[in-house]
Amino acid sequence: MIKAWQRFALSWGWLILLTLASVAIGQYFQSSPFSALGFIAMIMLIIAMKGQQIIDVFMELKHAPRLWRNIMLAYVVVVPFIITLIYL
Repeated sequence: MIKAWQRFALSWGWLILLTLASVAIGQYFQSSPFSALGFIAMIMLIIAMKGQQIIDVFMELKHAPRLWRNIMLAYVVVVPFIITLIYL
């Protein structure tokens, strides 16, 4: 069984890796002739993944009533989607 501090440490490491990935993607797309749509989509996906991780692990909503968890997860999906639409 994984201990709570190990779960937090693994989650924190995953969040750091996702942050570094978004920085690397930003650097790549800055010097590349690709479209902004691909860049925005990848960054918003990373934001959604990080939000899901924070909701499940740090806010401990993984074991909360389904309604509350779904509301928070919807927020993590809807807000990046709206931001993506704004930048298009």
